[in-house]
Amino acid sequence: MSGRGLRVEGLSVLVGGRALVDRATWSAPPGQVTALVGPNGAGKSTLLRAIAGVVPERARRSGAVLLDGERLDAMPGRARARRVALVEQLADGVPQLTAREAVRLGRTPHHRMLGFALGDDDHVDAALADAGASVLAERRLGELSGGELQRVTLARALAQQAGSPAGGALLLDEPTNHLDIAAQLELLALVRRLAADRPVVLTVHDLALAATHADRVVLVDRGRVLDEGAPEAVLTSERIRSVYGVEASIDADADGVAIRYRRVDA
Repeated sequence: MSGRGLRVEGLSVLVGGRALVDRATWSAPPGQVTALVGPNGAGKSTLLRAIAGVVPERARRSGAVLLDGERLDAMPGRARARRVALVEQLADGVPQLTAREAVRLGRTPHHRMLGFALGDDDHVDAALADAGASVLAERRLGELSGGELQRVTLARALAQQAGSPAGGALLLDEPTNHLDIAAQLELLALVRRLAADRPVVLTVHDLALAATHADRVVLVDRGRVLDEGAPEAVLTSERIRSVYGVEASIDADADGVAIRYRRVDA
């Protein structure tokens, strides 16, 4: 890829001598959705957190993370937070906050002290609109469904990046987790729209969802990147068998991808 987009080069994260991420190298171009896939414990979430700079203090980290050719890992925390927004797995938040109040918290990296500045409300309104959450603005988080709450969480991430001097990257850790099928599809359609002008990286367990909704797939196992590329090139029956230990039958058509699994010894 060119110098634009997100690039991870030789990234390692070690905790207590154990490599949670092991010399990972991969890329996420702007305008595309990149899905990180792999078994439980493969290191997908740790990868996202390392890019965002929120690994545990006791962790030792090496390698480089670049966004549009700039070293993110060399930036101060606030500067990096203005360029990269991480949406972690769905959480309830503070139920008494309204959606607007929760999204406004995304503006915190833009201010030296706790508080808000002129223009923040414009960024908050724009973020709510971009996430399809404007109608939720005055509702309290405790009243929202899982899909609605995830839209508000995305809006907060967009508000976090708004007004930065350059584009940012959006990282989503299991954004479809705990959502019903309709809410999953709505969210993935929203993610597709958000990827129009930025790199979007998400982790996902469902390989069929990754194959249908992502432009690129990065396959991770035991902290290592095994392959990256178009979904049909990475998610093959042979690769799924070697990584997940199951047989997979893959059917693709214009509407998407269906994957059926069975145990290897079945």
